[in-house]
Amino acid sequence: MVCPECGREIPEGHLYCDTCGTEVRIVPDFEPEVENSITESLSSVAETLTEEKTEEKEEHTEGEHEKQKNLFVLSLGCIFVFALIVLVGYFSFNAYVSSPEYQHKTAMTKIEEGNYEAALVSLQSAQDAGGSYEEIQMEMIACYQALGDEQSYLENLYELVRHEGISRERLMQGYDQIIAFYEGREQYEQINTLLQDCPETSVQEKYARFMASMPEFNYVEGAYNEVVPLKILSNTNGHIYYTMNGRNPDRYSEEYTSPIFLESGEYEITAVFINEYGIQSPYAKAVYQIDVSMPFAPEVDAYSGDFYTPQMLHVEAEEGCQIYYTTDGSEPDGLSSMYTGFLPMPLGDSSFKFVAIDENGVSSEVTVRNYHLELITDYKKEDAQNVVLRYLLDAGRISSSDGTISEEDPRKMIYVFACCVNIVDEGDFYIFSEYIESPDGSRVKTGSYYAVGIYNLPLYGTQFDARTSNFALNTELLREGAVDLVDEPDVTGEVSQSETEQAVAEESAAD
Repeated sequence: MVCPECGREIPEGHLYCDTCGTEVRIVPDFEPEVENSITESLSSVAETLTEEKTEEKEEHTEGEHEKQKNLFVLSLGCIFVFALIVLVGYFSFNAYVSSPEYQHKTAMTKIEEGNYEAALVSLQSAQDAGGSYEEIQMEMIACYQALGDEQSYLENLYELVRHEGISRERLMQGYDQIIAFYEGREQYEQINTLLQDCPETSVQEKYARFMASMPEFNYVEGAYNEVVPLKILSNTNGHIYYTMNGRNPDRYSEEYTSPIFLESGEYEITAVFINEYGIQSPYAKAVYQIDVSMPFAPEVDAYSGDFYTPQMLHVEAEEGCQIYYTTDGSEPDGLSSMYTGFLPMPLGDSSFKFVAIDENGVSSEVTVRNYHLELITDYKKEDAQNVVLRYLLDAGRISSSDGTISEEDPRKMIYVFACCVNIVDEGDFYIFSEYIESPDGSRVKTGSYYAVGIYNLPLYGTQFDARTSNFALNTELLREGAVDLVDEPDVTGEVSQSETEQAVAEESAAD
């Protein structure tokens, strides 16, 4: 084929002139479909070449990118590791600083330095972080005390004793400090309130003296067919006051000192206890209905009046009753002297009150007797005592009229006038009881008695006869009549009338 432009020969198969580059236009002699097929083939080849070039380029680019990517990832990893180390260190340090151990240690350092406010901050942080509540709380309390912050000091002590699960040791320590605080300020009412609300009985027992608990009755309220010896009890030292008409008592009401015997009737008892610190308890109330029959009053064979010879008082009461009496004008009760069947009328003026009390504790009406006994004789009891001393001197039992036994034995023989009695078939006598008195003034009863005749002073040994409730003479006469009496007799053996009566009553009861 020849090039239409330059006329040069175009080799077969070429599409362009090698000389001038003119495109060879060939008009084929085949169908359009063939032409399309060729075109597609050529396009396919072109696309293939283009893809190969693109892939080569992409491969090169991807290699560079991969290198850059790996470098970036490595750098990022290093940065991350570093940041992680920093974060771990930060959080580890933070965790250590925030730990209860570190905060507690810091607080102790601050306390040693005297910086209690800073110590409190660290202690609170330690407590919030889960540190030992009891130990930290006690240290916080000590800090508030050192700062003189009384309100915070008390508030934290109260928080301590009310904390659930607190140990017994810390509980007691907390109460000890609270009570010491109030006691030092004489705020006893606060102590009483604290203890009343305390659930721990051991604390209440330890500090019972500060409590004013409601008084207790030994009988529950209700109806009884016997006398009720009502006792009112308190938990500690102090005073109990009561009323029997339902009104609230105060410190000016009747003070309870001994059992209250409730006889027939209705009683509304109200009691209050005031302890030694002036703290008043709540009121205790009880109502009692008592329905009992009263025994008859005692009968005394000697009516009131004047007498001139020794008299023995005989008193009777209903079966099952015990008789009690007084000689000082007071009303007799179950604590008074007991009548035993032997009761001589005293010399001079005397007054007796008798009461009968049955087995249920019910008291009778009181029987009163007033007497005046004056003996018709030339000799008084002092003269009779003188006779006893004269006899003992002569017998060598004492060395002087004051009753001294001897120079070697400084003790004394003392003869106490007991009573004057009538001994059946023998006459009227002064009776003396023998004692040994030590230098310190104490006396011991020997059990010996002496009887001296009222009218001419004969001296006999005697003894108490329990069968007859009277004295009986020994057969031997120890001394005759009123002769050779001791000058200026010593009467140190004298005792009061009431003492004499009590001594004789005790003797008769023992016999």
